[in-house]
Amino acid sequence: MSQKKDGNKVLDVLEKMRVIKKTDEDTELEFEAMKAATYQPEPVAVPQAPPPPLYDPVPETPYGISGGDRDLFWDESPPGGADTDRYLDIDQLYGVFNMRTKGVDTIYLVESYISTLPETLPAELRRSIILKIIAASGFDFDQLLNDGIDRVSQLNDYSAKFASRTEAIVERHNVEIDALERQIQQIREAINERKNLHKRQFLTIESEAQRLKDVLDFITK
Repeated sequence: MSQKKDGNKVLDVLEKMRVIKKTDEDTELEFEAMKAATYQPEPVAVPQAPPPPLYDPVPETPYGISGGDRDLFWDESPPGGADTDRYLDIDQLYGVFNMRTKGVDTIYLVESYISTLPETLPAELRRSIILKIIAASGFDFDQLLNDGIDRVSQLNDYSAKFASRTEAIVERHNVEIDALERQIQQIREAINERKNLHKRQFLTIESEAQRLKDVLDFITK
């Protein structure tokens, strides 16, 4: 009813100003026309296709950690990688080297003899006594010596392989980190671009809405 009353007021003013001459039928038709012109239907949301991504996503790389410190970042693994991708104690290391951890034909026999001598004795005297004990016991000194040298060599080789494997894993992880950091930067740029787009669009809509509101206020008040 309020719209019809407002419409009648406008028409009454125009009639008094002799701009129009109305009849009951004309008044009703004009009122319906005004009501149709001022009617604003509820906006219908139209689904929009998502915009293309503004950055190139980094392809997923299968990786994970299992079996202690084992690294499965890359599928391929160098020869012997299983032994350099986990912690091994000394017994386990010698198991990899196919070496015994004790025995009368190992360097550890010499170690056991050394531990029986007082440390207060001069080093040269202790060494002479050990050599005499080994000879008197019928053991091959050169064999014991070579066993110790071979163990040190095997440990050094394993240490070098372990270090090389670590460097390769760290380098590959750093490559992944660099790629993720670039992706993060691209995502941040996409966020800022979207915010700027939103701001421009919002100001445009707000300006047009205010413009229409001013017109509607003028003709309806």
